[in-house]
Amino acid sequence: MAAHSEFEKLLKQSDHFSDVINTHRAATAEVIGAFVSLLMENNQISNVSVLSTLKALEESTGRVSLDSERRLLAATLRDFLKNKK
Repeated sequence: MAAHSEFEKLLKQSDHFSDVINTHRAATAEVIGAFVSLLMENNQISNVSVLSTLKALEESTGRVSLDSERRLLAATLRDFLKNKK
């Protein structure tokens, strides 16, 4: 168990690992954002529904790691959509 804890500690301190995760998050937001933008442009979904969905994704589910990732991805997606306008 100590080896597992040490491995997690090293991962959290790794700049390379952080960069990989951030790159993955940004790429995921771009792909989702492209589809959301397409749906919005074709009046399939409204800006209000997208914003309310993003807000709902920021609410706690009680799963700390998942909640954190959802919030970060929602924020990244929101930024992507703002810059797309």
